[in-house]
Amino acid sequence: MNFQKTLFIALSLALSLNAGAQSFKVDQNLISTPLTDSTNFSLLNSRLGSRFTFSLLNEKQSIQTGSLGFDMDEQTGLLIGLTVNGKLYCLRTTKLPRNATYFKNQQLKFGPSSMLISGETAEGIKVNFTLISSFTSSKDLADSSAIKTQIFPGFYLQVDVANESQTPVNCKLKVAIAKTPVKGFNFMSLEPMKPNNTEQLVLFRDNASLNGKSALAAIKSPAKGTFNEEGFGGLFYEFNLPQQAKKEFNQIYATYHEGTVVEDKRVNQGLKFYYTAYWKNIAEVLNYAKEHYEQNIRLTQKFEDSLMNSTLTPQEKWVLALTFHTDLANTFFLLDPNHNARFYVSEGRFKHLSTVDVAHETEISAIFCPWRLKLQLSQWTNYIARTELTVPANAVQNKPAYQQGMTAAEYGPYLYHDVGDLPFVSETANYNYGPHMAVEENTSFVLLLYYYWKISHDDAFVKSMLGTVDVLLGSVINRDTNGNGIADKAFGWTTYDANEALKLSPDNTFLGAKQLSAYAVAAEMFRALSNKERVNAVETTKKGVVDGDGAGFKSINVAVNNEGLRNKQALLFEKEASLILATLKKAQHKYGYIPVSLDETFPKWNQRSVVIGEGLFLPGLAGSKSPVLNQLAAVLKKDYAATYAQSVTDYGIKLTTQEGTTWFSKTIVADVVAAQWYGIKHSSAPYIYQWNKNSPYAYNDGLLKKDDVWIGYWYPRGISILGYWLLQKPDK
Repeated sequence: MNFQKTLFIALSLALSLNAGAQSFKVDQNLISTPLTDSTNFSLLNSRLGSRFTFSLLNEKQSIQTGSLGFDMDEQTGLLIGLTVNGKLYCLRTTKLPRNATYFKNQQLKFGPSSMLISGETAEGIKVNFTLISSFTSSKDLADSSAIKTQIFPGFYLQVDVANESQTPVNCKLKVAIAKTPVKGFNFMSLEPMKPNNTEQLVLFRDNASLNGKSALAAIKSPAKGTFNEEGFGGLFYEFNLPQQAKKEFNQIYATYHEGTVVEDKRVNQGLKFYYTAYWKNIAEVLNYAKEHYEQNIRLTQKFEDSLMNSTLTPQEKWVLALTFHTDLANTFFLLDPNHNARFYVSEGRFKHLSTVDVAHETEISAIFCPWRLKLQLSQWTNYIARTELTVPANAVQNKPAYQQGMTAAEYGPYLYHDVGDLPFVSETANYNYGPHMAVEENTSFVLLLYYYWKISHDDAFVKSMLGTVDVLLGSVINRDTNGNGIADKAFGWTTYDANEALKLSPDNTFLGAKQLSAYAVAAEMFRALSNKERVNAVETTKKGVVDGDGAGFKSINVAVNNEGLRNKQALLFEKEASLILATLKKAQHKYGYIPVSLDETFPKWNQRSVVIGEGLFLPGLAGSKSPVLNQLAAVLKKDYAATYAQSVTDYGIKLTTQEGTTWFSKTIVADVVAAQWYGIKHSSAPYIYQWNKNSPYAYNDGLLKKDDVWIGYWYPRGISILGYWLLQKPDK
């Protein structure tokens, strides 16, 4: 039995199983974007970790789709075409076919996992097209049912046609891709469509793989058949629609990529998509999508409603939905040849993988799937600089020689800023400065571990990381050489690399507050997770001893009571936190506010900044009750309102008062910290909406100064706006 017949039988079974399945509803109160010739807005549609894209580019009246992610997809078109009484109308998801007209009043609404485009004819026929990227929460990697919902490489398509006129109409609906159909068994063979066929499946070539295929198939209600004309291949439906009646048609668009996605050059392994562990080919993906249609739609509806049926403002909901799409589009969920899972977040257009500073904000989304953060925490420990190493110059990449492990030997180990670039993962990033953010990355790791602990309650894993925490924070402590607790040597730079004072100043109070926060949560973990009880010896017997190895070995303590050691380590961190708190209080008393830097020789040291309290972000969302963090918040609150007022511009909130840069994701973090720790409510959403509502690169994370948009587009870290939603939850 050939490939296409196998799929047809599976689809027929799925159609009968899913009769009467529920519809997906996008919240009609969400902000609407008119789709016209002057609309440049783009929306990344993707699947979690599977990299399958189906993105809207209204600027080009097209869809970009592919199985390897938004940075490797291809531009094509999606035809949602309706012929009414002989006249063809279509949505702006494709260039106009011959003799066709665009529907009038086309509008776009979208939730975190959905995209709805609507249009109408002058005669009162209305069409709604909904694209659904199914999503639900999952607990851990053993929660396979939920993970399958999150990651299977397919989108659900839903087309509703409503006749709001007073007369019945005859209609022909076409749902098609602007690509030529191909046979299932041969990459080069085109698929001739037989007249009057009743097939329910169309296959297309996937340019990412020689024999790879993508598929468009009918679900729920059968199509009349398939067609291939004027550059489009797809499904068509013929029906009569009485006055005031409505019909719904559903499809699945899916892919399957079985090859290597990323080369891990650190260990010389090819990594494949994790979904290949569940499904072996596109036929199995389609079978799953059909058989679990009702379940996936129901779970996705519940998830989306939980975010959108909230007290957030319309603009906050719009930004949350947009950044959730962007986060999905930047995720890699992979599998190595030993069946070990990997998870990476890509840094938007920069294509660096899983930078710790970016993940400090993006991984707030781990509230829905803690395993993604656990995998990253595990992976980052492979990228710790312990010794100095000079990387030779590379003429091909036009890179000079630089020191990769600079300062690690003198002050102690630190995490690299980037774990690597696409399309490979190695120890360093492909830019000249090298991955040196010693203080911020070490503290971010500790704060992320704490957040993971609180959302997962995974004591065993967090215990296993405490030795690493001790080493990383010991290294941070060493970088304070003047005794005030704040790093002043070998701190590298910070994530604020477009702001000179925040980026490079010694005795940086932003870093100081982040150090204090990391010390406080580390002390809490060390005290709570020590082995407090006496551990019994485990009796062992060694058989087959060779050359006397292990002779006389009778028992071993596999764990020890380490409460004394952990308390000693916790006490050290608590003392360091108290030292920094005293330093910040002293500075506030001396200057009347806390400047960005306490080094008066550094240019612009005396700037004020709304982001100084960033270290409180994750502890606050995790529900920390730490007394020293509350004391830090009380100190920072004294400056915040006045600093905020001096930072307001018509394009956003400046990161510091004397420099123009704003990064929306960072001011979101400041908003969340202010709401939770200072009792002051601000929202960056109006600025973000204004600068992204018609952007062809949405989401774009900020401006360097007025009318100078930063090039950090398609950036995932705006998902920090989930903090707004978490703040209003009853348990917060």
